[in-house]
Amino acid sequence: MQGMTVTQAYKRGFSLSKALKAEPAKVRLTMLAELERLVRHVNATRTFQTQTDLQDAVEDICELFPSMKLEEVLIAFKQIRQGRFDLYGNFTTNVLIDCIRNYEMQNTVTMREQEHVENKKQQVETAAIDWQRLKRDLDAEGLLKTPRKVLDRTFIPYPNDKEDAATTKQHKQQGKEEGEAQAQREGNTDEQAG
Repeated sequence: MQGMTVTQAYKRGFSLSKALKAEPAKVRLTMLAELERLVRHVNATRTFQTQTDLQDAVEDICELFPSMKLEEVLIAFKQIRQGRFDLYGNFTTNVLIDCIRNYEMQNTVTMREQEHVENKKQQVETAAIDWQRLKRDLDAEGLLKTPRKVLDRTFIPYPNDKEDAATTKQHKQQGKEEGEAQAQREGNTDEQAG
């Protein structure tokens, strides 16, 4: 931790969620020790009177900032001790969380945005498919089949109208002829393939 910059902490550090999964006791103990040191430095012994108060503050930090790196939280503690954040009134858990949030907005968010821009610059090469050519080729080889029934959307039969009944018969007859022709074409392609 000694001499680690904000950028190094962001790039090399472990997020709180990963660190808590790997070594929960060590992470909480480290944060608790650093928070205790911070409380002594800012003379906040009235608000953080017991060990339970400190543990609650550590739990709140872990819960509210799971994506922040452990090293970044420790650097934020260090910057609070150094006076880089204005502290007014009592130093409570809320003030501590506000200071960490300010640190995150000043440092972590800008680095995440830079990382996003860098990742965006990397072009992903994909193959373009010429769907029209593929359809033509499949059609030419007889591999693309037409739907089973093609609906004639221009004709809507009325059951009680004599003219519509005659037209319906014509359409059914045409449909049968087209179906037989299609079956014959499919039969010819099967024979040629066999």
